[in-house]
Amino acid sequence: MEKIDLVIPTVDNTDQVWRTMYSDYCKRFGLMNKYVEMNSDRYADNMRLIDYQLKLVNKNMPWVNKIFLLLSNREQAPKNLPSNVQIVYHAQFIPQRFLPTFNSTTIEMFLWNIPNLGEYFIYANDDMLPLKPLKPSDFFENGKIKLEWWYEKTNELFNVFRFQCYNSYAHLLDKMGIMHDRNTYMRPAHTMTPMIKSHCAMAFNLLKPQIEKHIRAFRTEYQYNQYIYPIFERFSYGTLDSNIDFLYTQCSEELDLDHDIVCFNIVPNKKVNELKERLDKLLWVLRF
Repeated sequence: MEKIDLVIPTVDNTDQVWRTMYSDYCKRFGLMNKYVEMNSDRYADNMRLIDYQLKLVNKNMPWVNKIFLLLSNREQAPKNLPSNVQIVYHAQFIPQRFLPTFNSTTIEMFLWNIPNLGEYFIYANDDMLPLKPLKPSDFFENGKIKLEWWYEKTNELFNVFRFQCYNSYAHLLDKMGIMHDRNTYMRPAHTMTPMIKSHCAMAFNLLKPQIEKHIRAFRTEYQYNQYIYPIFERFSYGTLDSNIDFLYTQCSEELDLDHDIVCFNIVPNKKVNELKERLDKLLWVLRF
């Protein structure tokens, strides 16, 4: 098995350079509704989790080769980064005509274009924490990626994310000439996602005109997201089922850390300190 890299995009909405770039863009294009979102959960200061994420990756996924941290500008960089972290700025892998961007789906379209990224890599949002030891074979086996697949109905396309998931599935399969049920679609679980760089480039080029036509600085329902890559993988090369115990949570109830990977999509302010304390204890235990 080749070396496996990890790719993590992150944003710190307290960075004044980023805030100025964001507000200037909104003013220039009359997007004041987006200006209001600058302080919303979408751009929450997950830098409070990125330090934990990097430490937990190096403790529970010590076989990871390089960690590519995707940032918009230099002021976004966390302090005291582990030695295996390589910072990559948006301008280094996203074409200039699509910048600036405040949209993770735009970033996801160009993952395959990251300089020096290995052929095998895992893509993770900055709110996904590996809380228990994981192995390379949890993500890749015999040259295939391993995923948990979710099946959803098209009559439940009630938000931008779900529309993007449907677009990624239906439009890609249409382009590949594969018949599919128009009433349902499939997508991977929203967790750390294994990918193969050359196959991602193939998927992008297959849909390139449609992808580039709908790229925007902010999310829209017409865009595609990262799922075009595992979907292309499944129908072109085949995928294997994942056995990873994964939890997606908005922490509306108790903090549940008893899983292999937890995606803390939203952490209410009243629970942030509790989560950090429990993560500190977990990292202390992992030292021994």
